[in-house]
Amino acid sequence: MLTYSRMKSVGVQKQGEERRVVSGVLEDELYAMECEIAVNWSTLTIEAVQARMKRFTTKRCPLAEEVFVKAEGWKLGPDLDSRIKKELGRAGCRHMAILMVDCCRALARAEFARDLTAAREQEPNLDAKVLLEDFCGRYPDLAGYLRFR
Repeated sequence: MLTYSRMKSVGVQKQGEERRVVSGVLEDELYAMECEIAVNWSTLTIEAVQARMKRFTTKRCPLAEEVFVKAEGWKLGPDLDSRIKKELGRAGCRHMAILMVDCCRALARAEFARDLTAAREQEPNLDAKVLLEDFCGRYPDLAGYLRFR
C-alpha cells in the first residue's frame, strides 16, 4: 500500500537565443509549490523569479513568494546553491529553495543536452565526454551542475 507520494517536475524552455525559462513543480501530501525562473543565457543571470506556494506547513513558507524575487540579478555559478538555501530558504521556504536549486541544475543539463543533440546530428559518433569538456570550457560556472552521479 502506498503511504506517501511525491512528484517533482522541472521543465526548461528556450525562448529565443538569450532567454531560458525554467519551471519547477513539487507536490506531495504536505506541500504543493511552483517556481519559475527566467535566465539570460548569455550572462547566466536570473532575470525574474516567481514562487507560488499552494500548500504548506509553516507560517514562513508563504514568505517564499516575496523572498525569492531577491534572486533576480544573481548569477548561476558554484556558490548559487548555498546562497539560495541560506538567503532564500531560511527566510522563506526550504523546500522551495531546493526546488529552485533543482531548476538551476536542470537548466545547465538541458542546455548541454541541446548542444549534444545538435552536435550528434552533425557527427553521429561524437563522444559526449569531449562535448562535455567543451561545454564546461565555454560555461565554467555551470560545470558543477553537470557532474552526474
